[in-house]
Amino acid sequence: MERHNELSEFIWSIKEHIRDEYKEKDYEDVILPFTLLRRIDCVLEKTHEAVQATYLKYKDTASPDVLDRLLKQASGQNFYNISSYTLLGLVKDKDNMGDNFKAYLDGFSDNIKDILLNFSGGPEKGLSPIYETLYRKELLYIVTFEFTKLDLHPYDKVTNPTGISNHDMGTIFEILIRKSKESSNDKAGQYYTPREIVRLMVNLVFAHDTAELKKQGKIVSIYDPCCGTGGMLTTAKDYLLDSVNKDLTVYTFGQEMNEQTYAIAKSDILMKGEDAENIKHGNTISKDQLKGKTFNYMLTNPPFGDKWSNMEDFVKEEAELGFSGRFGAGLPDVNDGSFLFLQHMISKMNPQGSIIGIVFNGSPLFNGDAGSGWSGIREWIMADPNDYLDAIIALPKDLFYGTGIGTYIWILNNKKPANRKGKVQLINSIQPKFTKKIKSLGKKQYEVSDDGISLITAIYKAYKPYSIEVEEDGKKKKVEVSKIYEVEDFKYTKVIVDRPLRLAYEITDEKIEALKEHSKFKEFATSKKKDKTAAEADIKKGKAIQEKILKAVESFKGKAREMSDEKFFADFETALGARPNQGLIKMYRDTLGEKDEEAEVVFAKPYEVPKQNGAINTWKEKPLADTDLRDSENIPWKQDIDQYFETEVLPFAPDAWMDREKDKIGYEIPFTKYFYEYKPLRDLSLIMKDIEELEEQTETLLEEIKEEA
Repeated sequence: MERHNELSEFIWSIKEHIRDEYKEKDYEDVILPFTLLRRIDCVLEKTHEAVQATYLKYKDTASPDVLDRLLKQASGQNFYNISSYTLLGLVKDKDNMGDNFKAYLDGFSDNIKDILLNFSGGPEKGLSPIYETLYRKELLYIVTFEFTKLDLHPYDKVTNPTGISNHDMGTIFEILIRKSKESSNDKAGQYYTPREIVRLMVNLVFAHDTAELKKQGKIVSIYDPCCGTGGMLTTAKDYLLDSVNKDLTVYTFGQEMNEQTYAIAKSDILMKGEDAENIKHGNTISKDQLKGKTFNYMLTNPPFGDKWSNMEDFVKEEAELGFSGRFGAGLPDVNDGSFLFLQHMISKMNPQGSIIGIVFNGSPLFNGDAGSGWSGIREWIMADPNDYLDAIIALPKDLFYGTGIGTYIWILNNKKPANRKGKVQLINSIQPKFTKKIKSLGKKQYEVSDDGISLITAIYKAYKPYSIEVEEDGKKKKVEVSKIYEVEDFKYTKVIVDRPLRLAYEITDEKIEALKEHSKFKEFATSKKKDKTAAEADIKKGKAIQEKILKAVESFKGKAREMSDEKFFADFETALGARPNQGLIKMYRDTLGEKDEEAEVVFAKPYEVPKQNGAINTWKEKPLADTDLRDSENIPWKQDIDQYFETEVLPFAPDAWMDREKDKIGYEIPFTKYFYEYKPLRDLSLIMKDIEELEEQTETLLEEIKEEA
């Protein structure tokens, strides 16, 4: 890792030569393509003369397809450059840098040109934007010269053991991208997943398939829908070939939205001799470029909390297709597309067996209420018949370069072993035992240690409760870090708990004014009739009704506060000389009534109050509910709802009842709750002692300040 940083620091320092002519946000427009060019240059260096000789020999006689095959054979790669230039050769002719650089870029094979076009703005702009601004500002020579100092020749176990492997090169690119995004206040963490987290994910995803993967002739596919520079794909493939089975046939696939990171990923695949067409460009959610394909293993770190409002119409249209599309399980809030990526990956699970590793923040664990899209997706993932979720691993904070928040690795498997069916393992690896402190890089202050990766992997494979020994306040104690839960432990019933509306009546001038302003009261003195005479008659009649109502209401002024809704309306009927309908009863309650905990309960029809005894929750006909007092209880699925209500609700609200018609089923994973450790409060005497010591220190400091003054 030190060498990665050393090389990256040197490359990034080249920005000093363009600082006066480029804005910080544009440094990457120079640094990234030139780093790629230098890498390609180093890869092709040994066979450059052979390619030249082959080109000159066959350029006039061979067909384009045949010539392309011959040149690839000569270069020993799936790409080549037919120009007479290398970067080192270009700086030897300073006076002709512009023309020569153009010839150098034009000499690349089409597959390299396609990659470079992602740095220039596309085919319509051609390759000239890569160098023309530098040339115009008289910086092309110095930048090219600085990059020729860089040794990026490829690793070879025999001929160049100190060289740079493709994996190393990917890490260098990701560090450069992080530096670029940090310098421009962009989302640096979106483009780079720390390598140790990738290694941990890879370990977990392949943990149970080692024996199967060792079989002769085995072929596997790996996919990353947010592949960035291809780091996860590279790490996964290297792990399989180096640690599991060197004879495995491994195909990697990916899709990336950012043009530059896509270009780097594609070039990495090309340099490995693989099919670069397996790396696609575009937004995975709105334009799946690998539609219909399924994969054995999938790993990704999607953007945390990114909005998907810019593709909302498309996503909703696909969701309407149900499970013939990718989002049949439901939609999360438009502010966070995490579960869109996961549903997309699940749609690409191979029916013969697939395992997914994905990094999330905390939102997918518990966002959304029962009945929401979030909860529905969790249910679809965890419950029968799918039962995809295998494990969730909580990672410590401050592991990522762009954010300090806590993160979680989710492992999903559509072919769980029998002992894991219907269950989910939670691993809480936030303890210091799993990490080590490092020099701060952005917001990253820790990394998962090698021992931590091994221990987490072992805990996951063991699949049983596990505790570690930690030291706290000088004392050693056992802390649980692995727990096994049944899926139903995450299921709950959301029950609406109501309490009765209680109104008291005490007529004041303010309440009478409120009545006058009520829309229903004002309606009396209006008319919808078009005939003027008829309308005026209606209005006159309505005003008479208003006066009659006000007279009846004013007759209550000065009377004692009435605590019974039933009694008030009985008296009001007498004063008014008529019984108001239900619409008018609501108007009187809204304007004349006042909520009072001591008042009697209110029924919908004050003139037909049922006589009922016992607790309100046993009544056949319930009173009106006070919506301000309405609450809900999330009752664990395994718990008896009536018993819960009696022990957890009634002792605190004896007049409450449950509206079971509004029950909703929900799923959530309150991870921190499952690993919560109660820590008793400090003794009050110790707190007071600390306060007294602070006061003494403050007084001493004040005295010292006075003496100095």
